[in-house]
Amino acid sequence: MSTSNQLLDDLPPHYTDFSQLPPTFRVGSENVSPLVTITEAQAHLRLLAAFAKLKKDVRDAHIPSKGSSEDQDRLYPQDPDRAWVVFVNRAVFRFDKFMSGKWTADFPQWSEEAIPPLDVVMVWHTYLLNPLVYYEDSARRTTPFARRLAAMESMPLTLIASLVDPTTLDPVLPSSQREAFFETTAELPFMYNIKTTFDDVLTLTCPCCNTVNPTVLWITPTGETPGKGHGFAEPEFQHECDWCKRKFTRSMMGVRKFCEEFTRRRAQRKVFFAETLLQPLTGKPDEMLGEMLMLRMVRRINAVNKLKGPCPQDEITQQSINLAKSLDWSSTELLVQIHQGLRPRQTYRVYEEPLPRVKRLVTAYSLPGYASLDLVSAVLRQESFITKLQELGWLEVDRFKTAAEQTTLLRAIARYHAFLDLMASKSDTFSLLDIDLAWHTHQLSATAYRADTLRLVKRIPNHDDAIESNNLHAAYDNTAAAWKARFGVAYSVCGCMPDLPTASKTKATQADSKSSGGQIEKPSKSGILKLFKSKGKAVATASSPRTSTVSNGSTLNPDLAKDLVSLDMDQADSSHPSEHNLRLLAPDGIRIDRDLVSRELASKERMALIKKDLERAESRVSNEIVTKEEKESVDDWRKLQAERKELRTEHKEAFTIRQGANGAYFPYWGVSVEPSPGFFGAMKYKDVPGGCASGCAACGSAEGRFIASCGAIGGG
Repeated sequence: MSTSNQLLDDLPPHYTDFSQLPPTFRVGSENVSPLVTITEAQAHLRLLAAFAKLKKDVRDAHIPSKGSSEDQDRLYPQDPDRAWVVFVNRAVFRFDKFMSGKWTADFPQWSEEAIPPLDVVMVWHTYLLNPLVYYEDSARRTTPFARRLAAMESMPLTLIASLVDPTTLDPVLPSSQREAFFETTAELPFMYNIKTTFDDVLTLTCPCCNTVNPTVLWITPTGETPGKGHGFAEPEFQHECDWCKRKFTRSMMGVRKFCEEFTRRRAQRKVFFAETLLQPLTGKPDEMLGEMLMLRMVRRINAVNKLKGPCPQDEITQQSINLAKSLDWSSTELLVQIHQGLRPRQTYRVYEEPLPRVKRLVTAYSLPGYASLDLVSAVLRQESFITKLQELGWLEVDRFKTAAEQTTLLRAIARYHAFLDLMASKSDTFSLLDIDLAWHTHQLSATAYRADTLRLVKRIPNHDDAIESNNLHAAYDNTAAAWKARFGVAYSVCGCMPDLPTASKTKATQADSKSSGGQIEKPSKSGILKLFKSKGKAVATASSPRTSTVSNGSTLNPDLAKDLVSLDMDQADSSHPSEHNLRLLAPDGIRIDRDLVSRELASKERMALIKKDLERAESRVSNEIVTKEEKESVDDWRKLQAERKELRTEHKEAFTIRQGANGAYFPYWGVSVEPSPGFFGAMKYKDVPGGCASGCAACGSAEGRFIASCGAIGGG
């Protein structure tokens, strides 16, 4: 490995990004300086490439080889995917230890010394991409973990990129100061281990008696059968306490976490429960609302469990154990008491669907660790986005170093600002791969992201990554129509099915009036269409385009195209819908079969409609009876989309890829990856409450699978 000092010159170029981007973009009613720069995007891509290399290294280490040693046989060489999931579990544990560890002073200024190892950076990166959970977790308590989140809420991308070898994509050798800082803080070795054996252990505290258990196994021999292992990195984790002999699970640890927060609240400490501090619609902190919600829940729990008066400071631990015992360490009982506290006049039954906020709150306390998010599943979901960027070639070494190559990133950043402009006037937007890169990069600067989005779009957009495919279909179609109506260009030209006709009476096409009052304002020449005016480019308006013939025969406006969409066939996939937030379903599930069929049928119908409209237009032109409306019934963008659909036969239609449109399918975890907090990979903890009668894993089915039609695991 190279040292960090040797690689300072290999950092993504620190030219003035504003000389490459226009000085301002129009977002809503404001002209704003670029919110994301080329340097930041390049650094982010190098970091994502390092994550991809890390996964490859872990998988390769577990691929069986001839003449393997006895030590190698003690691993999981026959299942590299399983080995990766185990590694991610260990990375999340190391992140928790680092963020909650003892620091002798305030968090140091950003320098090489303060950067944790790559596996911990990977978890931190994923956490930041869930901005509302990250923000609330940093503000609702005053624990060391919360303070560290607040101190580290803006990732220094270029610094971290400099700690990745630009040629091998391996992390550079750390300085002795960097190693010492992490090891002193986390009390763990700096270097992670990519191999896990049956002998590897971790230390956990029993939620029932508070005894430290130093020999909890990560994996067990029975884990070779999916769903049967009882190690901490396996779905069916349970461990018998060395002292009280009671077997405890992740969910029991989560209930104990809630009881400790509840008891600290009784001891007059500053505590807000998960899902209580932020306004649901805007993401702004609202302590008055939080106090009201807390008061209702606290009153009910106090009454049911016969708790009186404040808790003395020196009795917090014991009284939290007593409360957990009163709840029988049961997430279901916790859900019932919280639900009845918020809805005292309504009798809640365990088979009923709980309130969305209550469900999110309880699932946040069905996890061990300090985060209110299932970070293991979140990291696994993020891989699909990385895989898509790999397929585009965006993670290749030395990509985007020349000015010509950087045009792709310039366009991605421009499209992200246009996306925000659309978001400012329309609530339900859906992003594409290139937009996602810029969006994610912006989110990694959490402080700026919150301030920017609250100012520009009046809320903090949470990058939802738990959406069912049928909802994604509608969100994408509506966004594509709104984008076309607002900017006059196609949203995507990747080879997926064409857009609906612009004359369709869809919600998304009602984009003709002012931004105020929730309506959309058509941009003028001074709006987003003149993104690159400062660079001397002429930009035609959508209503009066100058046309030119492109390579595939369509006539399109070249200026609009090069600013907001590329006509280069090599860049087509960059405008593919970003599917990493699609909920994975069983490859043989009824729901995914239905989605596959419905999307393909819709694609054929739209292709047939374009063909029919073209034939009708040609006939009327030849008979000289064509009207202006009929001339425009099939615009050039829809014709281009149809042509690419026919030409790119290898291109997979969005939302229709079997075995999960958002990346790797892990048989180790079952048949689906449900990303809601409280669900571990594809397997839901047995003692976490659900809320429907479908017999799915969210309701405790024996197989631990999610029934495709179940809505109990959705957001809300």
